[in-house]
Amino acid sequence: MAIITLTRGTYSGARDLGQYLAQKLGYKLLSRETIIEKLVEYGWVDEKLGRVRQKQLGVLQRMNLEWIHYVACLRAVLSKEAQNEALVYHGNNGQAALRGFPHILSIKVTADMKYRIKAVMERNEYAIDQKEAIEIIHRIDERRERWSKFLYQTDGNDASAFDMIIDLSHKSIPDAYEMIHATVSLPQFQPTPNSKKVIENLTRAAQLRARIAMEADIVDDEIEVEVNDGVLNVKGVVHSQDDADKLREFLSRQPEVHEVVSHLAKAPQEIDTG
Repeated sequence: MAIITLTRGTYSGARDLGQYLAQKLGYKLLSRETIIEKLVEYGWVDEKLGRVRQKQLGVLQRMNLEWIHYVACLRAVLSKEAQNEALVYHGNNGQAALRGFPHILSIKVTADMKYRIKAVMERNEYAIDQKEAIEIIHRIDERRERWSKFLYQTDGNDASAFDMIIDLSHKSIPDAYEMIHATVSLPQFQPTPNSKKVIENLTRAAQLRARIAMEADIVDDEIEVEVNDGVLNVKGVVHSQDDADKLREFLSRQPEVHEVVSHLAKAPQEIDTG
């Protein structure tokens, strides 16, 4: 079994490919839109989610706490869905959001502009012309690329970042399936006791990191957690001893945590030179 992530170009056919793969392989199908809906489990109501997703991204803008929480909760939702593998996820940055998970086959789905224009016009029941279709494609592509670079420091146009590139303007979906099926049937994509344990630990760590993000009293912009058989390692930088104490106390109360090992450092105090 595998976790297949389809990073999609705008109107490149990834949705149709994902549906075909899930049906033929017997895998669960998951879209980015479904993941966004499930963020409500972590307190991301429509108003909060809309506020974060609609923020403008400056070229040199640093990630603020809300964005860090958004990424942490997104990973928690996606890892929970992926913990049993046999998953097809079509969206963007699935392989980045599931960093560290074994058996990921990351695929970039592309198509030429003629294919994509036709897809946009069909989706809009030919109520738009080619010029408007091209504008829609460029606008969505640019927005997705900005988000990828900002949230995950990834370049969606870098072919080396993916295991496979599929151009659906030159390859049929059934042919693409055959190629993918042959790959996920290889021994390295089959589950083992060790891979199951790795996924279990990563999923628990993601859930705990998301719970930290939900705690309003903890400033957690530079915190990472790792779990190994109930032993939780928390590392990073805190802004005060009070934050460190609150974090350790919060984690010690989590039912799946048997021991907390802290590797926290205190951020240096800023010196006022004014």
